[in-house]
Amino acid sequence: SVTVVGASGERSITAEDLFVDLLTTSLAADEVITEITIPAVAGRVGMAYLKHRHPASGYAVVGVAAVLEMGDGDTVTSARIAVTGATSKATRATAAESALAGQSLSDETIVNAANAAPEGLELNGDLYASEEYRRHLVTVYTRRAIESAWKQVQG
Repeated sequence: SVTVVGASGERSITAEDLFVDLLTTSLAADEVITEITIPAVAGRVGMAYLKHRHPASGYAVVGVAAVLEMGDGDTVTSARIAVTGATSKATRATAAESALAGQSLSDETIVNAANAAPEGLELNGDLYASEEYRRHLVTVYTRRAIESAWKQVQG
């Protein structure tokens, strides 16, 4: 959660509600962020963030973050996948998360989740990358991020 303070007092908002659009937040003109709370992770958890960088700015043309919480063996208890750069704000790839949750991780499961990642996302197209190219990159980087997070779990 994100704590913000302004003339009307203090309030707490979720990160999903904080980011409205490209370079636009839900903060009032007089509000500042005073605290960001990130829950601790425990157990068999792997995380990764990978991005395809714009060569001049270093910003993500497409970036994907993956957090895998694993149960016994290779079963995914929960997955969080977020996409940056391809949409107007950081966005959860819920179709990919659903494709992983409760599943045993395998090459096939990872590919299925990666292929599902662009579903429901409003992808941008611009002079740096078309919507179709970003869709391809979301799939590629989702697969790589899941694989990297899984390797982290395995040690």
